[in-house]
This record gives sequence, C-alpha cells and structure tokens, in this order.
Amino acid sequence: MRKLIGSAVLVTVLAIAPTLASAQRRPAARAAAPRSQQHPSFGVQLDWGNDPNFGIGGRGVFPLQSLFPKTPLDGIVSFDYFFPGNNVKYWEINGNVAYRFRVPARSSLGPYAGGGLNIAHASVTIAGVSGSDTKAGLNLLGGTTFKVKRSTLIPFVEGRGELGGGKTFILTGGVRF
Repeated sequence: MRKLIGSAVLVTVLAIAPTLASAQRRPAARAAAPRSQQHPSFGVQLDWGNDPNFGIGGRGVFPLQSLFPKTPLDGIVSFDYFFPGNNVKYWEINGNVAYRFRVPARSSLGPYAGGGLNIAHASVTIAGVSGSDTKAGLNLLGGTTFKVKRSTLIPFVEGRGELGGGKTFILTGGVRF
C-alpha cells in the first residue's frame, strides 16, 4: 500500500511541477528602447547660426548599444552647409556622442545631451583672390526628439555650442526617418 501511495504522490508531483514552475517565471522583458532607437536613422535638417546664418544639412544617428549595452548612447554624425553670402562658402562636419535621458514611456519627448568634435571650413573669393581656413573644435549639444503617433518619422530640435572650430551657436531642427 505504501508503494502505491508513494507512486501516486510521485506521479502527481511530476504532473503538477511544470505548471508550478511556469507560474513562477517572469514575463518576457520588453525592449529597452523603442524600435526607432535600436536601428540607425538618417535625416535632413535646417540650421540657423548666430554667425553663418542659414544652412541645410543631413545627419545619421547610430545607437551604440552594442558597445555600451546598459547605457543609452547614440553616435551622431552631421554635415551642414551654410549660406553666409558675400562670396563666402562655409560648411561643418560634426561627430558627437549623445546620452538619451530616460523618460516615462507616455512622454512624447526624448531629451538628449552630449558632445563631440567639429571641423569647420570657410573659403572666400574676392576679385580673383581666394583664401580658406579649416579649424577643428569641440561641440556641446542638447536637444530632444518628438514621438509622432503612427509614423516612422522622428522630428528633432537641437542646440549646439561650438568651442574652437566654428566658434558659434547653432540651432538645428529636422526630421529623421
């Protein structure tokens, strides 16, 4: 009789154990960042600077999750071409690293801040005489992205101060896709 009761208890435990074990598991973790922040994105932008005036440009944003798995960092590269007038040509290349601040999921803003390198080039031709100058400097930047419901577009605005290089303040706005 003891063998029969022992066998019944063993069969019952083996039958219930998988159900009990699955009840103790945690649900699958959600992705750490929205899909738009897990893949590279590219965009177009309009610029306004306190010295070179109006400009246009493009940018690429590359998540650095593979290098820093628990830190929300992005690499941002951009090219801006300005129209200062008076036979002056001015452009910049920027390479920055930005930290994405963690905000509640219901927030429509995605603030970030960071810094990086700046290469500014200016050239002028007056009466057949040409001159140019290229300088390297540092950037300090801050901005935010905006969530748009049911869209793959990511609007953004950014302020960038340049130390050395262009030695100017640039406001940028645009859209990434």
